[in-house]
Amino acid sequence: MFKNILVPLHLDYIDNHEKLFAGALEVLNNEDGKLSLLYVNENRTHGSVYPILDDENEKHYNHDAFIELKKIAKKHSLPEDKVTFNIRDGSAHREILEEARRIKADAIVMMATKPGLGSYFISSTSERVMRHAACSVFVIRLTDYQ
Repeated sequence: MFKNILVPLHLDYIDNHEKLFAGALEVLNNEDGKLSLLYVNENRTHGSVYPILDDENEKHYNHDAFIELKKIAKKHSLPEDKVTFNIRDGSAHREILEEARRIKADAIVMMATKPGLGSYFISSTSERVMRHAACSVFVIRLTDYQ
């Protein structure tokens, strides 16, 4: 069982959160374990979006994301005393790895979708995290496909 689990979330894939949290709670030490929910704001990493986002807009965007993380935790009945929230700006895989180092995570539980042709040339976020993480990484396949 793990005591300090980082759970990166994508706010757009709400249908997948239930299975993601079930996996995280399954490996969490119930006595003194904690979950750190992370949302990575990648807006400024995409050159086409950057010019329309000033610092004030970005602040509001991150505040809204923080509120959404709290709503998601409540919706899925995550124990309030075991959950923390964080928003980071940047590239998803880099920020996930940096946050895991910062909080001294002993596990990362994250979702992955069906691999496509593009992932053979450009690594997916979960693949990059698995390759470089200093802790255990659990990747939960969330999309049903045949």
